[in-house]
Formats: sequence, structure tokens, C-alpha cells
Amino acid sequence: MSSTRRIRVGLIGFGVSGRVFHAPFVHTMSNMYELRSVVERHANEAEKIYPYIKTVRSTTELFDDPDIDLVIITVSNDLHYSLSKEALEKGKHVVVEKPMTIRSSEALELIELAKEKQLIICPYQNRRYDSGYRTIKKIIEEKLLGDEILDCEIHFDRYRPELKPGNVWRERNEPGAGIFYDLGSHLIDQTLSLFGQPQTITADIRTQRPTANIDDYFDVRLDYGRLRVTLKSSMLVREIGPRYVLHGPLGSFIKHGDDIQEGVLRNGAMPSTLNEESDWGKEPVEDYGLLHTEIKDGRIMKEKYPTVRGHYGLFYEQLYAAIVLGKQLEIRPEDGYNVIRMIELGYQSSQEKRTVPCDRLL
Repeated sequence: MSSTRRIRVGLIGFGVSGRVFHAPFVHTMSNMYELRSVVERHANEAEKIYPYIKTVRSTTELFDDPDIDLVIITVSNDLHYSLSKEALEKGKHVVVEKPMTIRSSEALELIELAKEKQLIICPYQNRRYDSGYRTIKKIIEEKLLGDEILDCEIHFDRYRPELKPGNVWRERNEPGAGIFYDLGSHLIDQTLSLFGQPQTITADIRTQRPTANIDDYFDVRLDYGRLRVTLKSSMLVREIGPRYVLHGPLGSFIKHGDDIQEGVLRNGAMPSTLNEESDWGKEPVEDYGLLHTEIKDGRIMKEKYPTVRGHYGLFYEQLYAAIVLGKQLEIRPEDGYNVIRMIELGYQSSQEKRTVPCDRLL
């Protein structure tokens, strides 16, 4: 770790993940981070946006650089384990895109290695900082639907009947590909962070598009006893329904729409800093969710509930506090393991066509 206040960062990959979800926040949070190097095999795209950085052609060159404190890994899922392990062995802190690894045994190995090296490895579960998720978390914490949630549905649907041009790795038949590893990681992480470990999982994971080579649909049921959670995703939903549906003994909350950050980031906008009074991450009033519940004096309310502001920069703020100040990570490496373990159990349930106990979570 550098003795300077700013954490010096090396970014591996400058595809959508590196360009949209990571580099803009490292760049704008310049009081905490310094983007030093970006690994691009053949191009120099990062330099066009961040002319001050150094482009390197190999991960070895990045890992051998003594001026790098933190490595951010944004490549295909099958490389997460090997690159994270090499970075830790070279004394670097690691942020790795979700899923942390493609096997739970690999995640456990990385957790132990990081402890041994007294380093931090953190999976990038940025959807915990989506506006919709932060809103339902607040509703649950404030018990606006009652003392407990009895039914929760979380959807992440798209309409993409054709495969992406170029046969990108997410849609090739290879380890770690498919919608359950991709979008399922987000929905599982959100659920575990809200409700903890379920008792059982019942999963239906399948391929619906005739041209697809890997799963593009899942319907997962998690049993918590009184609470039942449903997680669904499909690439063939033209008319998108609610993103979140919650029911409790006093009422319901229904929320449509995705967090607005990804769209503006893809268009090249730079995020505001966390301390600025700006519209970054703030959802338009017309997109607020519907809260229909009973309030303290017995009156029934049915009205729009203000959406909590989303900001992916919160991830990097908390990471800085963990690395520099020794504070506890909000997203633990163990959370990354738990997501992979649940994915493994989901595939087992779907393949065996049965309900499977949820075991060995950390």
C-alpha cells in the first residue's frame, strides 16, 4: 500500500465494465484514487478519455508495477480466479467484477490468500447501490409494510431476441457464461444482503432463444419459512413488468424501472462526486414506486414513494475506507463466495429438478 493518501489503481480491461462502471468513478474520486494504468491488449481507448494514464499490454506488466496498489479486474468470468490470485500474490488489493469466481472453492481459496497477505479482495456488486434496491432496503428497515416481508419478487428482464453481434463471451457455451452467472449474481446478492441465508432453493434455469448456446432464462424460488423470494430474468420480455414487488402484513410496494446511472454512463457522462448537490442518480418523480400500506394512525396510504438516490461511487468510498482506514467492507469477500455457492446450488436444483437445501454459506 502506498504511503500517499490516494490509492493508485490499475484497471484490467476497458470493455463495457471497465469503461462504464469503474474508470469514471476512479477518475472523479481523485481525492481518494489515482487511475495509473489500463491493460488493453491491442488498442489505446482508455487514453482517449483519460490521457494521463499509461496503457500496458499485459497483466504481468501491471502486476509487476510497484506503483500500483489496487487492481480492478473486468475481464471474462473464467479469468477472475487466476488474475485475482496472481494480483494478490504480487501484493495488490483486488476489486473483481461479479461473479467473484465461477466455483465456490476458488472463492474460498482467494479469501484465504487475501487474509494471509493482509490484503483486500472485494467483488464488485454495484447493484447494491442501485436506486431501486436502496429504496426497498429503506422500506424494509423502516417496516413500512409491517414487521416482516412475506413475499418478495425481483426481476431483471430484457428484450434481446438475437444474440449480441460478435458472439461475446457471455453468450458462448463456456464456464461462467449465461444469464444466471451474469444477472443472477446481482439478484442473489441483493437477496442475501436483505434477508440472509434461505433454507432452500428451487431453480428453473433454461435456454429459450433458438440461437442461444447458454442459459438465457431463470426462475428461482428461495424459501425462508414465512418469507418466499422469487428471482426472475429473461431475454424475451418485450413489455417489462415491475422490477421489485414486496408484500408485508400491512401493505405492498411495487417499483418499475432500472436505475438511471448505467444509461448516462454509457453515453459518456461523468458521475458527480458524492458530496456534490447534483441530480446524479436521482430518479424522476414520475418513476417513483407505489407504496400502498397502513400508517401509524391506522390510515391507509396509497401514493408514490420517493426513490432513494443511487450512486455507484459509494462502493469506492467504502473500499477506500477499508484499505486506508481499516474499516469493515460493506460487501465482504465472503458475500462473493455466497453468491457463487447459491449459483452452484441453483444449477444443481435445475438439473436435478428438485428443491435443494442451502448449505455452506458464510
